[in-house]
Amino acid sequence: MDLLSLWEKMLANLKQVLPKEIFTNWFEGNIIPYSYSEEENLLILDTMTNFLRDYVSKKYTDILETVAQDAIGRPTRVQLITSQEKKPAAESQPEAVAETITLPPKPSTPPPASAPVRDTHSVPSGQTEWVQPELPISEDTSSPMPVVKEAVSVTPEEIPYNNNLNKDYTFDNFIVGNSNRVATAVAKSIAAAPAQKWNPFYIYGGSGLGKTHLMHAIGHELLKNFPNMRLLCITSEDFVNEFIQCIQDKNTESFRRRYRNVDVLFVDDIQFLGRGDKESSKEEFFHTFNKLYQDKKQMVFTSDRPPRDIKKLEERLRSRFENGMVTQIEPPDLETRTAILRAWAEKENITYDLDALNYIAANVSENIRKLHGAFIRVLLEASQAKSNVTLPLVKHAISYITDAQDEKKYITIDEITTYICQHYNINYKELMGKKKTKDITLPRQIAMYMCRELTGNTYPHIGTAFNGRDHTTVMHACTKIMQKAEEDRHFKEHLEKMMNEIRGVDN
Repeated sequence: MDLLSLWEKMLANLKQVLPKEIFTNWFEGNIIPYSYSEEENLLILDTMTNFLRDYVSKKYTDILETVAQDAIGRPTRVQLITSQEKKPAAESQPEAVAETITLPPKPSTPPPASAPVRDTHSVPSGQTEWVQPELPISEDTSSPMPVVKEAVSVTPEEIPYNNNLNKDYTFDNFIVGNSNRVATAVAKSIAAAPAQKWNPFYIYGGSGLGKTHLMHAIGHELLKNFPNMRLLCITSEDFVNEFIQCIQDKNTESFRRRYRNVDVLFVDDIQFLGRGDKESSKEEFFHTFNKLYQDKKQMVFTSDRPPRDIKKLEERLRSRFENGMVTQIEPPDLETRTAILRAWAEKENITYDLDALNYIAANVSENIRKLHGAFIRVLLEASQAKSNVTLPLVKHAISYITDAQDEKKYITIDEITTYICQHYNINYKELMGKKKTKDITLPRQIAMYMCRELTGNTYPHIGTAFNGRDHTTVMHACTKIMQKAEEDRHFKEHLEKMMNEIRGVDN
C-alpha cells in the first residue's frame, strides 16, 4: 500500500467514527500524508497551519493512531507537522513508501475558521467582551483572532485574551464518580461565584483523568454566567515562552498588562513552571499571582502532582497554592468507567450489550484517555462489521490490550461476598449486618479487603455496598487485614489462596 492509499483508507475509517462536521472541516482536504517510517512505525501528517496542527494533535491523536494501526496492521505513532516548520529528524531516514508517492498540491490558504457573530447589545463602560470562538485559538499570530464586541477602548495589548477553551469540555459531558466528586463540586461552585471561596483552585492527578476537561468546563460556565469576563487559559509553557519573547522584544510591560488585567486565569500543567533555570519567568508568575489574588480574581491550576511534590517550585509560591483548595482526581473506578462508556455509546447512538461495555471497563483502567482509545477501536470494528457492539466483537477489538497483559476477569462485589459467605459458612445478612463477633468481623473485613484489591472500586463505593458503611470503616478493615497478613504467614497464604480461587471463578 502506498502512502496516499494508506491515507485514503484512514480517511474512510475516520469518516465512519467522527461527526460529519468535524471530519469535513478538520480532516478531509486539510491534512495530507507526509511520510511513513516502517522502521519507527511513525506516520507523519502535514497540516497547513500551527493552529490546525495543535488542535488536531491535542484532540484526535488517539483516534488517528487507532485508524492507522487498523490500516497498517500494527501499532503506529502519528505525528502532525506544519509545512512551514522544520521537519522532524525522522524524515531524513529512508522511508518505506515515500519514493513512490506524488503528493497532491497543497492548498494555498488555510482551512476557514468559523466566524464569530458580532452582538450589537451595549457593553458596560470600561469592559471588553469577547465572542468565544467555536474552537480553540492558538497563540500563533497567523491564526485568526476573536472578534471584539462593542467596547469603549481596545488596545493591541488587550486583544490576545483568547480563552482557548475546548468546546467539548463542559459539565454536561463530564461524568461524575467517586474519583472526582469533590473536584466537580468545587468546580461548579467556582463557576457560579468566582473568587468567593475557592481561590486558587489547584487540581492534580495522573494523565488522562479529566483535569483539563474540568478546568475548561468551569470556563464555559463562567462565560455563560458572566459574558463580559476576561478569561485567559494557557499552559505554564506558554506563559514562560511568551515572557521570554517579550523580554527579547523589550516589551514586558504589555505582557504584564495582558496577564494582570484578566478576571480569570487558567494555567494547565503548572508543574512545568518548576523546571529549568528560568528564574525570571518564575518571578514574573509570582508577582502575577499576587496581583490577581489581591484583586480577587479567580485562578485555576492543573498539575500531575500536588504542590509539595514540585521540587523546584519556590516555597513562597507553593504555600500560596496550598492556601487555596487543593483537590486530587483519582483514576475512575469500575462503575464510573462503565458510566463513561455508556454516555459515549449513547452519544454515538449505537446499540450495545452491557456485558460488552463491562468488559472494556474491566480491562482498561489506567485513565480515561486510554479508555476512549479502546472505545474508538470498538466503534471502528463494529462499523466495519456492520454489527452491534457485542462481547465477542469487543474481545476481538481490544485484544491488543488484553494480549499484552494477563487478561483480567471481571469480578463483582457480589461474587466476593457470596464466596466469603460460603467459605466461612455465614449468611449474607450477617455479613452485611452490624454484628461484631470475631466469627463475623474477620470475614467481613476480608471481604472488604478483597473488594478493594480485586474490583478496583473506591472505599466509598465499597462502604455503600456493605449496607451503607462509611469509607473510613472500609479503610480500617483493609489496614487490619494487611497487618494480619504481614504478621501471620499462614493467614497470608490462606488469603492469597482464597483470592486466587475468586479470580478463577467461571474460568
